[in-house]
Amino acid sequence: MKQWLLAGLLLGSLAACSEKAIEDKVTKESITEVSAGNGTIVNPLSDAMDRGQHELEKNVAVDTAYYKTRIVARGDIVYYGDKSVSRVVALPNEKIKIKNGQIYINGAKLAAFYGAAHVRGYDDKEFQASDMEEPAKQNLIAEIFKKEVSEITLGGDEVFVIGDDWSRSGAPTSRSLSLQDIKGRVIGVCTACGNP
Repeated sequence: MKQWLLAGLLLGSLAACSEKAIEDKVTKESITEVSAGNGTIVNPLSDAMDRGQHELEKNVAVDTAYYKTRIVARGDIVYYGDKSVSRVVALPNEKIKIKNGQIYINGAKLAAFYGAAHVRGYDDKEFQASDMEEPAKQNLIAEIFKKEVSEITLGGDEVFVIGDDWSRSGAPTSRSLSLQDIKGRVIGVCTACGNP
């Protein structure tokens, strides 16, 4: 009996260790407050980056020179297109897929605060416990927290971006993006700044 129990525990711990994961211990979940004069101020056309506090809704500070001397990193919030901002989740030449609301990179789970579906700052369990009316809640759970995207292989000059609020992330804010289309890196918010 003890041998079976020991074998079961060993198999369980091996299975737990076998799932590969990509971690991001650098990217902070909070958005930095910056003073006037730091970066170009823009007002994004989408609220796809809303994590429940509307941090990146207006007066977003962008460093337009940042990528002239640095490479894009996973977790960066980038400014591109016609006033769009999204988070980089996959890098050039990587394979990305979304299974059951979880991002996988080259088959490994993206174990970061932005690696799985969120709606208004809520993860799956928090959203299920929210006070949203049931028909709408169940529709969002099915659409967002159970989201599936077939594997995509990025080119050598592409990244994949997605907004932090998946219910607000449509085609402009959840897609592969050419590195040449990135206009800058979001460095924070200037709440004291006037509208651009």
